[in-house]
Formats: sequence, C-alpha cells, structure tokens
Amino acid sequence: MLLQGALALLGVCACIALRLSELPPLATVCALPLIVAVTLHRIAIERRAPIRELIIDAAGTVHLDGVVLETPQLEWRGPMAVLRWRDGRRRRHLLWWPDTLPPAARRELRLAASALATRPPADSMAP
Repeated sequence: MLLQGALALLGVCACIALRLSELPPLATVCALPLIVAVTLHRIAIERRAPIRELIIDAAGTVHLDGVVLETPQLEWRGPMAVLRWRDGRRRRHLLWWPDTLPPAARRELRLAASALATRPPADSMAP
C-alpha cells in the first residue's frame, strides 16, 4: 500500500515537472496522459503482485512459495535485502525492505542470511 502511494506521488511529481519544463505546450499536453497512464499501469501491477512466502529452514534450505530454490544467495544492500537464485537457466531475484517485518523476524532473517553466506556448497568436499 505504501509503495502504491509512493508511485502515485511520483506520477504527480512527474506531471508537475513536465508542466514546469520548457517543452512546447503541445508536447506537454500530449505527454501528460502518457505519464498518467504509465503511473496507473504501474500501480495496477503492484496491486496485483502476489504476497511471497520465504522460508529458510534449520538445514539452510530456502523455500520461496513452497518451491526449493537452487543456489540461493541472500545479501544486504544497506537497508534492503536481495535474494538471488537460479531457476533452471534463468537467474531470478527479489528485492525488498525487511524493515516492514517485526524486529524479531528481521533479526531472524539476518541470522538466516549469515548462515546462507557461510554455508559451503554441497559439492565442495573431495570424494
């Protein structure tokens, strides 16, 4: 909900910036509906986005929406968390603000991330 409000505010600011620019009036009038349409489209995409469920069990296996992830990497970039994994040949990622979690769950996520980072790959041992 907060992201949708921020996107709407960004769209309003884009319209104001376009109006205050030195574009010819005809170009401004033509571009304003485009900005509004793109803003509404992006808000609709965010509204339809599913809620994801991330589970890191005691063995260090990462499950996203009930599916075990291949080669997961959970990293912190400042206040943001980044989860990267392979899905067949494709690389996928999720980016989110863990500050939306309660403090206990945020601490649990940080501890699980450090366990993932220090865990060696399964095939690192000699036969």
